[in-house]
Amino acid sequence: MHDKTKDYFVDMLFKHISIIYKICNMYAVESERNDLQQEIIYQLWRSFPSFRGEAKFQTWIYRVALNTALLGLRVKKIKYTEISEKEINIPYETYNDNDINLKVKQLYSHISKLNHIDKTIIFLYLEQCSYQDISEITGINKKNISVRLVRIREKLRKMFKTQTS
Repeated sequence: MHDKTKDYFVDMLFKHISIIYKICNMYAVESERNDLQQEIIYQLWRSFPSFRGEAKFQTWIYRVALNTALLGLRVKKIKYTEISEKEINIPYETYNDNDINLKVKQLYSHISKLNHIDKTIIFLYLEQCSYQDISEITGINKKNISVRLVRIREKLRKMFKTQTS
C-alpha cells in the first residue's frame, strides 16, 4: 500500500474515530470496548483496499464498524448486557441541565434494550445520518427505514411512559 494511501486512511480514521467509540459504547460492555475498538480498526484496515469511494467514507466506516460489532455479538466474542442508567457514561458535557442529562441517560438506557437492528437504526438516526445513508449501511430500503423508525420511536415512547407510571 502506498504511503499516500496509508496517510489518507489514518487521516480519515482519526477524523471519524468518534463513530468507532460510540459504536463500542453502544454494543460492548466496558471491559471489552478496547478489544472491539481494535477489532473494528483492524477490519477497517483490512477492508480499506476494497473501499472504492462509491459511498462516503463515513458511511463505509459505519457499515464496517457496525458489522464487526454485530458479528462479535453473534459469535459471542463480545459480552452484551443491558445497560443500566448508572453504567451509562455519555460524553455530553454541553448539557448543564440535570433534567436534560437524566433524559438523555434514560433514552440511551431504553435504546440499549432494543433488538440489534432497531438499536443500529436509531443510533444512526441520532447520529443525523440520512435515510439513504442508513439504508446503505444496514442494507434495508429507505421506505422500510422510515417505517421502522416510526415503530422504534413508539417503542421508546412506551418505555418512557412505563417508566413514569
